[in-house]
Amino acid sequence: MDKQQATQDRKDEETWNNARHTMQGCYDYLTNFPSGKYIAEARQKIDEWHRQEMINQAARRDILDKIKKIPNLYSPKQILDFLSNDTITQADLTDCGIPQSVINNLPYTTSPRLAFGETPTEIPSGYTEVYFWGLYGSGITCALGALLNTAAHFGYLAIAPGPGSIYAAQLKNIFNRDWDCMLPAPTPVGVLQYLPFTLKKVEEKRPRYISLIEKCGGEILKCFFRRVSGSPQPSQTHEDTFNLLIRFLKSDNRKIHFFVIDYDKENRTDIEGLTLSDYLSATATFLNHNDIFRKTTDAIYVIVSKSDLMPCMKEERAEYAKRYLEENYRTFINVLESYCKKYRLNDLSIIPFSLGNVYFQQICDFDRESSMQILDILINRVKPRKRSILDILFK
Repeated sequence: MDKQQATQDRKDEETWNNARHTMQGCYDYLTNFPSGKYIAEARQKIDEWHRQEMINQAARRDILDKIKKIPNLYSPKQILDFLSNDTITQADLTDCGIPQSVINNLPYTTSPRLAFGETPTEIPSGYTEVYFWGLYGSGITCALGALLNTAAHFGYLAIAPGPGSIYAAQLKNIFNRDWDCMLPAPTPVGVLQYLPFTLKKVEEKRPRYISLIEKCGGEILKCFFRRVSGSPQPSQTHEDTFNLLIRFLKSDNRKIHFFVIDYDKENRTDIEGLTLSDYLSATATFLNHNDIFRKTTDAIYVIVSKSDLMPCMKEERAEYAKRYLEENYRTFINVLESYCKKYRLNDLSIIPFSLGNVYFQQICDFDRESSMQILDILINRVKPRKRSILDILFK
């Protein structure tokens, strides 16, 4: 009897050592050894697995609900991690409306490498300078690329020679494919470029000379706030870059200003206790006090970027953007409207801007509609000019 028990105990021990690592193994152990020594431990492990499975399922549902609501929320690396550890499946992504081509491209999402030219010392005379003012990551670099690509698509664009010409061409080419364009990372802090080009419709005799100014991003806006508030700049690089930008702004060239508000980021206080509205208002105040609005500005616009994230139909975005600004940026909008009226500029326009459907922060299904709207503004607001040396270079 003792020998039989010893054999049974040994079998019980061996079976448990093999079964304890999986839920099914524990279930099989309970079936085959209803009076085994490890019954309590098997049931405890099964309960723990069930609890963990419930947690995993809740996490899975939360991730998929977020992807379905905001396909641009997670990065490609995060999605690949979810797939590799079986948190979600490719079928789950498809069920969330993610195109198969986007899923296939996830392992190959590398941001285009852009070649920045030397920082210019001045903007050539005769160009209309176009400024996009917004915080870091608000989508300005992508918007410029979309604008250039759309102009090239319709045969209007000729990029002028100069230190920014390679960068301009690379930005343009990001959107050469309507599907699965890989978006660049935000422009590094401290980079200041101008992108000179001409716009001319086929039937027109004279081109428009335009220079897009980049980068007027987050650090520059903070420089405006520091200057207006009498605070020192954090470094000599900040001071030098800011002073160079001021030199551009004080030129005699005509100017158009686009103030960019990122819909995806709320008007919350940052680490310095300030908001986007504070920075934009300081920038507008500086431009006004230095007579830039009065002397050389032709028009002011407000762009609400990433408007594809708005919880409304595409045709409702313009009205939604207006309500959004009224609720979150009313004071700033009132200030801009007062400048437009005071200096007899345009009626302040609110432009919802979208690149199209953006998946996982880097893969874009490009839609030209928003960039076409900006292009139309430039064509309508910038006057064609007579021939210059650039016309000869473009032949």
